[in-house]
Amino acid sequence: MWVDKEITLDKKKIDAKVNLNSNYAEVELPYYDGWDDLGVVVIDNDKWAISTATNVGGRDEIISMKLTKEQSNEYKSDKSRKNSKV
Repeated sequence: MWVDKEITLDKKKIDAKVNLNSNYAEVELPYYDGWDDLGVVVIDNDKWAISTATNVGGRDEIISMKLTKEQSNEYKSDKSRKNSKV
């Protein structure tokens, strides 16, 4: 479902239409110069990587983006740090 949300692009807050899923999102926002030189989008304090970004119709009116959720590459051990031997 598309909803109006404030997103952050390169430390700029922008009002956009957002369609969120668990690991995938679509965003439509007003055109602005420099739109094709972006890295990460922040939506509700979650970081999203831009998969594709398109100037819809080449008319410099709307930018459509497809995003994927950034995954943390930190290793998470499933073993306890405590020594279980007594």
